[in-house]
Amino acid sequence: MDPPAMTTISEKCEWRMWDACVINFQKKREEDDPERKNPKANHEKENPWRSYNIMLDLILLENQVPFFVLENLYEFAYKELFMYPQNEDNSFHRLLHEYFFQFWKSSGFVLDSDYEKIFSGKKKEVKHFTDFLRYFLHPQNLKCGKTFERVPCATKLSEAGVEFKVSKSKTRRLLDIQFRKSNLLKICPFLNMSWFLSCFPCFPRFKCLENMHPVLELKSFIIGYETECAVRNLMALEQCHYPREAYICNYIILLDNLINTEADVDLLVEKKVIVNWLGDNKAVATLINKLREQIVEANHSCYGELSKNIQGHYDNVWSKVMASFTTLYFKDFWRGTATVVGIMALFFSFWSFLKPFVFPT
Repeated sequence: MDPPAMTTISEKCEWRMWDACVINFQKKREEDDPERKNPKANHEKENPWRSYNIMLDLILLENQVPFFVLENLYEFAYKELFMYPQNEDNSFHRLLHEYFFQFWKSSGFVLDSDYEKIFSGKKKEVKHFTDFLRYFLHPQNLKCGKTFERVPCATKLSEAGVEFKVSKSKTRRLLDIQFRKSNLLKICPFLNMSWFLSCFPCFPRFKCLENMHPVLELKSFIIGYETECAVRNLMALEQCHYPREAYICNYIILLDNLINTEADVDLLVEKKVIVNWLGDNKAVATLINKLREQIVEANHSCYGELSKNIQGHYDNVWSKVMASFTTLYFKDFWRGTATVVGIMALFFSFWSFLKPFVFPT
């Protein structure tokens, strides 16, 4: 609900305090709700539509209340007045993590459910709820600094021998992306076996072939109906308050480079890099491209080194030859099989021609 017309600062502060009280009451009511402990009891009181809309409103940047106001009010109301035990289990940070976890997950941000891993050590000062979500997505080892170079789309990288893979590491977050290329391939790029491994999926299981193709490893990104709202608010927050640490904006720029058409989304969905809850892959491509339009790109990206390595691989002469070779002869299993059979037939025909001269009777 929009606040009424207010003329004095005291009235605005009073309205914000009422907002803070309502927010704290809603979170504590959800935490103490007996239906969470016994879902079958009092099911007629459940209203998921209302809870969803409250969460959606709380993530909007224009609805934010300073975090210290909410935290101090929570500590006063539930620790001093009601004598809640003073321990980490009842902290305001933990309460927020539990309250927003499923909503953020449905918005595409697969967060670490282990609270202790994220908040171990010194806590960062958080401005508000939107900043709280950004804190969970903040990459651990990435630093902004170098300029981002344009990288080819996903289909072109796949043709050039790059394998897209979903990261299974539990310690890495959504924004942690790695490009791996063995030293052998750096020295001898013509040994890239991606054209063969893509057509015959049984062979990549062999350990000796794991390092015979470059890998771009990402965490799965779930794109649902709430994703656009959450991402736009995070982007607005970064461009206003974190212009030199715009990790979410950098991530969207990288995705926009990888996704140009529906075919790129088809490939990423097939590789499970993107989990499409919208149903239409074309809608995903349109969404990512529109999000990119709202970003003012700076000269310091956390993916500067990554983009340089990817572009360096793609610009290699052997990678371009590999792209043409894969498209013509090893685009899929059947074309690859036909190519292998054709090569074998040509070899035996040539051997039949040479055999009388090599082994005369």
